[in-house]
Amino acid sequence: MKGDQRALDLLNHNVGMRWMGPGGHIMGYPIKNNTVYNMVLLHPQKPGDPNEESWTNKGDKKEMLSFYRNWDDLVRSLLSYVKDDDVMEWTLNSHFPLPSWVENKCVLMGDACHPMLPYVAQGAAQAIEDAGVLTCALSLTNSVPKALAVYESVRKERAERIQNSATVTRKALHLPDGEEQRKRDEAIRGSTQGSGKNPDLWADSSWQDFKWGTDVMKDTVDNWDNLVARSHGYHVHAVQAIGY
Repeated sequence: MKGDQRALDLLNHNVGMRWMGPGGHIMGYPIKNNTVYNMVLLHPQKPGDPNEESWTNKGDKKEMLSFYRNWDDLVRSLLSYVKDDDVMEWTLNSHFPLPSWVENKCVLMGDACHPMLPYVAQGAAQAIEDAGVLTCALSLTNSVPKALAVYESVRKERAERIQNSATVTRKALHLPDGEEQRKRDEAIRGSTQGSGKNPDLWADSSWQDFKWGTDVMKDTVDNWDNLVARSHGYHVHAVQAIGY
């Protein structure tokens, strides 16, 4: 990056950058005390590629440069600086909502029950919320089944709503050039000026309030009695739904 002032400006400022284009988008931000610029490139899987769940597969730099050949010249410059063996690739996977997260005294958390695509940066956050609510529930009762039922009733709808928002955001970010893309860009510009909803939910103020303005642990403690009463019916319904 030496000699490229635009690249150095990105490296030396603690600002996350997002580039959007047909079929993909890029997130870029400095790490390691502003000595390394990390770029995450999201684009469709190539037909015929194995669907391996691995974080260690080596990517092809020429292939990467080819996909982004018509993007912004700053993007192309940054990608050209990447060492050939520093390109890593992995698939992004999700699944439909499960009927229940609880079976007897076993319970699912995190990606096991609500795998998050990265488009709203909530994978780790929602797993932490799971842990916080489960900790509160287990500390407020000696009944493990009751605690797990409350945990599921507090977390399931919220986590799955956020999980779905990532899919919605992916569609908005990856629009092909055209009328729909132009309307998206106008809506994004308008939302930054306080008018209307941002189609990029990661940056939408009302969606941010929902994601970041909810204290799930406090809600669990403050509303414990109501949650116990509600979770009983919720848990019975969930169990019936999966054929118990």
